Amino acid sequence: MDNDNNHIKLLKDKVTDYKRFAFILLALTTFMFVGLLVPNEDATQIQHILLIGLSICAILCAALFHRKAMKFQEQLYSDEQ
Repeated sequence: MDNDNNHIKLLKDKVTDYKRFAFILLALTTFMFVGLLVPNEDATQIQHILLIGLSICAILCAALFHRKAMKFQEQLYSDEQ
């Protein structure tokens, strides 16, 4: 019984953590996109491409973390029943 409670608590913690990771990455992506919109004459073309690439990677990682959170949440619901 105690082992089941620990397992459920661990799954809840994982869901919370992965959702936080996804939210933080989305917030970071927002700041990177704002950095692209602000005119900066010192920025080179390579820096803009790098910023776009990093933004896309951050969005993909956020989607991955959200997907993992949903997987653990489904597992949590099935374990609670």
